[in-house]
Amino acid sequence: MKGKKTIPYGKQWINEADIEAAVRVLKSDFLTQGETVPEFERKFAAAVGAKNAAAVSSGTAALHIAYMLMELKPGDEIITTPITFAATANAALYTGAKPVFVDIDPETGLMDVNKIEAAVTPRTKIIVPVHYAGLPCDMKAIRDIADRRGLKVVEDACHALGAAIDGERIGSCKYSDAAVFSFHPVKHITTGEGGAVAMESLMLRRRAGNLRSHGIDRHFFADVPDSPCYHEMRFLGNNYRMTEISAALGVSQLDRLDDFLERRREIASLYRESFRGEEAFSMQPEPEGFRHAYHLFPLIFKTGEMRDKAYRILKDTGVICQIHYMPVNRHPYYENMGYSRGDTPLAYDFYRRELSIPIYPKMTESDAEFVVRSVKEAAEALI
Repeated sequence: MKGKKTIPYGKQWINEADIEAAVRVLKSDFLTQGETVPEFERKFAAAVGAKNAAAVSSGTAALHIAYMLMELKPGDEIITTPITFAATANAALYTGAKPVFVDIDPETGLMDVNKIEAAVTPRTKIIVPVHYAGLPCDMKAIRDIADRRGLKVVEDACHALGAAIDGERIGSCKYSDAAVFSFHPVKHITTGEGGAVAMESLMLRRRAGNLRSHGIDRHFFADVPDSPCYHEMRFLGNNYRMTEISAALGVSQLDRLDDFLERRREIASLYRESFRGEEAFSMQPEPEGFRHAYHLFPLIFKTGEMRDKAYRILKDTGVICQIHYMPVNRHPYYENMGYSRGDTPLAYDFYRRELSIPIYPKMTESDAEFVVRSVKEAAEALI
């Protein structure tokens, strides 16, 4: 596509303030384990309405730590959706637990709440709803199931920074025990790579701090058994620390979070208005009381063949789309473990028909209008 303008499905927006923030840290004494990570954690917690937040090196690390905080162990099970990035399930495997996949609502792409309870077994420990594309799951219903069955809830909110239910921000943990976020470059804010776990419990926050740093407690003890800098490894942790450089970028990006979210909603509104009545595809709904964060803008085509053709047509015009997601139980690694796409047929059908078109804050009006024209032309070629 040399010489042709291309519009990716997602893209970060880095400005001079972001660069200056990173440079300040690079010129400082601490590139890791300084004061910028705690500053980012406080600012992020305030942004999502959480009492506490622990910053880590990636969204995957955040999922793993959240599961460990819930004391997930070998033989336990989590209930989640196959329409998600593989990390949602992989992080359970890291603990020796087993993911159990519940089929989706084909209109929203979200885990079907009505099918959760049937998947609960004596080994079930956590329900893990995924706010796919940025549309919140029905957390009130999920919390009700969890309370009835004595289960924990961990929200995979990696798509949902800025989303809300009845004005209650995703990340406040009103309906969950923890919520996990990602700061990959295509997400709402970026730290390069990075993630965070939001939670209400201060005790869990302290444990998360230990888990991300080898399980080591560095508190100074009144009775020092060995040395003035005594510390001890209390449990098996990981090196999941966020760097000061990443945190500085995150602090700066959070200053523009509201603007980023508003721009995403403006583009989504243009798409919704422009594509109303299209015959070739439908759009994910936004029910009353549910505020969509629009990490993605999925189009759901009538057939997989139509989706595939639209993908190729749009690529040729310079509109680069993505497909979210191959169901986790369709990946060869999971199939080799005995999972089958046939267990969740609606998820597989959704995957075959879904296409994510470009949406990101740095898109100009002409970019968005070009995407609209290109999608309309592609749709006309399909009918």
